[in-house]
Amino acid sequence: HNVLESDPWSWPFMVYPMRMVGWDDSSIKYLEIGNPFLWWGSATVCLLFPLQLLYWLVCWQRKCMSWRSTEFREYIDGAMILWGGWALHYLPFFAMGRVTYIHHYLPALYFGILFLAYQIYNVSSWYLSERSLRRVLFTCATTALFGFWWFSPLTYGWNKPIADLKGMQWASSWP
Repeated sequence: HNVLESDPWSWPFMVYPMRMVGWDDSSIKYLEIGNPFLWWGSATVCLLFPLQLLYWLVCWQRKCMSWRSTEFREYIDGAMILWGGWALHYLPFFAMGRVTYIHHYLPALYFGILFLAYQIYNVSSWYLSERSLRRVLFTCATTALFGFWWFSPLTYGWNKPIADLKGMQWASSWP
């Protein structure tokens, strides 16, 4: 591998973001990093969904579900479309024999972020009051906006010394 290549297993948790240009103090620095909260959150819900589905299928078989059949069917239909979009855009890269880069994950990330929002809303609305649901949604939106604001200098270009980026290196594998 060269510095720009990465394996598909590393994409959902953004283990190796892609550095776009040189990183000396005189150049503008770009990093394909995105928002860690959205990447890590979407990866978590996408990877755990098969276990969640297995749990519900066991509960359905044992007839211990408290959901109405239409309610469950509506949830599963939406969840399978979003999770399926993520899986179909991500899993084929494990079988490919070509060079892979983190930007190959972006179509899957799109579905993953939609699935994250879908899961947060649905799971929260099942267990929380309307007021608590609004608080959860506000907290999630605020966290996503903070992540965008914090990492936006790397997305749009950083023209200051590399030492000033110290607080943005949240993982030891990041450049």
